[in-house]
Amino acid sequence: MNTPKVSILIPVYNRKNFIGECIASALAQTYTNIEVVVVDNASTDGTWEICQQFAADYQQVQIFRNDSNIGPVRNWKRCAEEAKGEFSKILFSDDWLESNCLSEMVPKLDDPSVALVYCAARIGETRESATLAYSQAETSRLNSSQYLNLILRWEAPVSPGAILIRTSDLLQNLHSQFPTSTPRSYDKHGAGPDVMISLLTIESYPYVANVSAPLVFFRAHTGAFSTGNSKNQVVKSYKSIFSYYLRVKGYGRQSWLNYLSYVWLQQMRLDRRWVNPKSVLIEYEGSGSSGELFAMLTSSFRHVQDKIFGKKHYFVEE
Repeated sequence: MNTPKVSILIPVYNRKNFIGECIASALAQTYTNIEVVVVDNASTDGTWEICQQFAADYQQVQIFRNDSNIGPVRNWKRCAEEAKGEFSKILFSDDWLESNCLSEMVPKLDDPSVALVYCAARIGETRESATLAYSQAETSRLNSSQYLNLILRWEAPVSPGAILIRTSDLLQNLHSQFPTSTPRSYDKHGAGPDVMISLLTIESYPYVANVSAPLVFFRAHTGAFSTGNSKNQVVKSYKSIFSYYLRVKGYGRQSWLNYLSYVWLQQMRLDRRWVNPKSVLIEYEGSGSSGELFAMLTSSFRHVQDKIFGKKHYFVEE
């Protein structure tokens, strides 16, 4: 087989009910210069046998199996290490690609000034009942600050399942742990390492491209990490990662405080009770000093003003 341009990477563990449809959507791409790399993380439910059948029937499908379960993030890494393509498209084993996904995304990443390409997504139990997400960008090309603001407002995908990226950048920027002030089990659920792939990659390029059409379907079900029992820890992990990134990656103290003011107000709205702002600062990369408290409360006031007057809140200056 000739060297593929794009590697579709499918990490999988115990997804016998979904893996066949997932692989089939990868093989149905109208962009054909691909390989499909499946790494089974020691499944016990018949998933591996389904993968073997696809590999026997389709030359593009390359399958690998770990001797033992190495956790989700390390399995993503194993996928990337097996990839031969210049570009990589992560496809989680319970998700699905529209047939024109790569045809729409690949030309945008051929531009060497573009860090990655992301697309809108449908999210739901079925494609027919799914809701549209991540279509808010006002332009098809963003600078890093514009893209970061969208992510912090949850208006761009945190999941690498909605991005196309160079394989070299994926390998360089996929990490299982980060030294956040509050330790989190990032390697066990992947919330944090997933979005940091994008955040670390954009540091080396001037632009991010997007496609407003929903080219991927994220299946919401009880076995998905985003809807499981660990949801509260997943959300806290993202808050820790965003706080860490803003604090240590050169966006400045004020950007970090702008974000924490949003976190604090959001937490009180969801909990319907007073939350000590000092505890939020300490949990998310701060010391809780009086100077930090004053600056965060001032930013919170501005955030409330923006909300009242219908303005978008900018965490990072664009």
